[in-house]
Amino acid sequence: MRGKVEDRYAAYIQPQEKSALLAGLQESEDWLYTEEGEDATKSAYVERLDALKKIGDPVVARYRETEGRLAAATQLRDTINQFMADATSEHEKYAHIEAADKQSVVEKCATVQKWLDDQLARQAEKPKNVDPVISCAEILKKKDEVFYFATPIFNKPKPKPKVETTNGTETPKSRTDTPDPSKAEKDPKVPSEMDVD
Repeated sequence: MRGKVEDRYAAYIQPQEKSALLAGLQESEDWLYTEEGEDATKSAYVERLDALKKIGDPVVARYRETEGRLAAATQLRDTINQFMADATSEHEKYAHIEAADKQSVVEKCATVQKWLDDQLARQAEKPKNVDPVISCAEILKKKDEVFYFATPIFNKPKPKPKVETTNGTETPKSRTDTPDPSKAEKDPKVPSEMDVD
């Protein structure tokens, strides 16, 4: 962690956090090599580790959020673009979907796009060493929100074509009076060739 604080996490840690973490790391290392540290119970080690994590975990979280934000935003944008394209498409595949439903998808996508742009703009104004305005989890939650809103609309089945009728009645199917030999065994009324009186 000492090395990472000077390298990978350098931009994500505030000066007071850095000094507190480095002091805590040194103190814990010194304690480990004492008799008390060597003979300590597991709970004592866990307690010391938790105290260090209390300072270090927010720093690591800021780093991970920054690293993952672009990928999460890209996923959300891809989802929005796909559904916007479907909603504005003249493709025959979506011809049966009502204009009002398509418009609701367009509005939902536009609202979420604006939310994302606003949040990313607010985030860009913040330094990396403070907690983020927006998390990757929130962005991915919005992606799911758009997906679960639009998918049922675009998955509506096409209405079945109407059966053409003649004079208001369906054309009857032709029927033969010859018994079907495969049904002879199942239907006791139809005599089998093997029946003997």
